[in-house]
Amino acid sequence: MAKHQESGIALNLNYVVISVVVLAVLTLFVLYMPGLTEFDANVLHSIRLALSPYPVSFAQFVTEFGRSYQMFWPQVAAGSVLISHKKYVKTFLLIFFTQATYVITIAMKNFVCRERPCVYPEFSFPSGHTSTTVCFYGILIYLVLHYAKSDFWRYFLTILFSVWIILVAVSRLWLGVHYPVDVIAGFFLGFMMVNLFIIVSKSLSK
Repeated sequence: MAKHQESGIALNLNYVVISVVVLAVLTLFVLYMPGLTEFDANVLHSIRLALSPYPVSFAQFVTEFGRSYQMFWPQVAAGSVLISHKKYVKTFLLIFFTQATYVITIAMKNFVCRERPCVYPEFSFPSGHTSTTVCFYGILIYLVLHYAKSDFWRYFLTILFSVWIILVAVSRLWLGVHYPVDVIAGFFLGFMMVNLFIIVSKSLSK
């Protein structure tokens, strides 16, 4: 059992390393490849053109729930469920890593200082909506897969949270407030934090 847990931690550590490498490469591209913005803008235009037949109000609705202050109540709800099952450490780690993702995202935005594809007061790289959503709901997927006793709820919630992550990421492109590279970077930042959560969680449960 211990050996299986150690191999699991090693796999999660590999995911962390991959995420760090991808983030580093994307950051360098954004900083030192001026032509990337034009390419990014063309891809963004194609994505928005493909989504143009659908009501933009849906994207606005989805993206609203990815804002930092809107993430408060989902964290309270998830934390309450975990506390009711006496998962105190995991409750703390869930909130800690979600908030840490937000802080790291802001730090990266202010370091890279990439302008958005639209007029907006905040910087663009990486997407904070994407990073925090991937982190929070990615951790919930992990917890559901490991602790949900009902197969129905296990699969239903996993699919629901996965679809929600995709919708939030796509909504940022749909609204034209982020370049595709911003969203990709946000995804890998969130994915890195999910795996750090798993590593810490497994280490503390030894």
